[in-house]
Amino acid sequence: MYVSVLMPAYNEGDKIEDSVCETLRVLNSLNNVEHEIIVINDGSKDNTEDVVKALCERYDNVRLVSYYPNMGKGYALRRGFSVSGGDVIVFIDSDLDIHPSQIKPMLEQIKVYDVVIGSKYLKGSNVKVTFKRKIFSKFYRILTRLLLKLNVSDTQVGLKVFRRYVLERVFPLVTVNRYAFDVELLTLIAMFGYTIYEMPVSINGHYNSSVNYKEILRMFKDTLSVFYKKSILHAYGGGYARPVAKLERYSTS
Repeated sequence: MYVSVLMPAYNEGDKIEDSVCETLRVLNSLNNVEHEIIVINDGSKDNTEDVVKALCERYDNVRLVSYYPNMGKGYALRRGFSVSGGDVIVFIDSDLDIHPSQIKPMLEQIKVYDVVIGSKYLKGSNVKVTFKRKIFSKFYRILTRLLLKLNVSDTQVGLKVFRRYVLERVFPLVTVNRYAFDVELLTLIAMFGYTIYEMPVSINGHYNSSVNYKEILRMFKDTLSVFYKKSILHAYGGGYARPVAKLERYSTS
């Protein structure tokens, strides 16, 4: 298995070295896994680029993609994927809120499924969420289920694993760069009928304790745009009008 870990970063100069080194430590401990880490500097205004350049000099399997201005997580991940070489692709946030040790059990499941995604809402997850965030998340899950027929318990968590062929097929159709990128990506994956497996995650600290209402409004607009393209324009392909994803979830029973 050759794993490419894509790590988008925006103004993470104080954390990115720890994130990369800890991820390398986890990957180095795995048997029969070749790996690379691609950090995508998404227009950072701090020293993120300089820190990652130094890491690239220390480690042969750490690479940097850097550009300006900031374009959003979706754009960053597509840019990182375009230079990756792995047959398995991991998305992980660069802030260490999700520890990279959680990649290991997902790599076991990706041997069976096309896509493995983390979820804050499955039994076994360890996440502290504010009441406002919990209400928003529940409402958004209902919205995506009604509008997009997307039966996924958590679209937004920052740890996801894919077989390369899945992203090769769906990325050319993805247009959202920011807030609803994950929703558009998973909607396309569901439409093409790939197998999806959800697993619980642990998140360090307090998950997004503040609620940015401007970002929430933009997220709703982007989600409605995905609905419009999918159900009105049929821009994703008329042959996949209804989702046929095969979804399974981790169970402690």
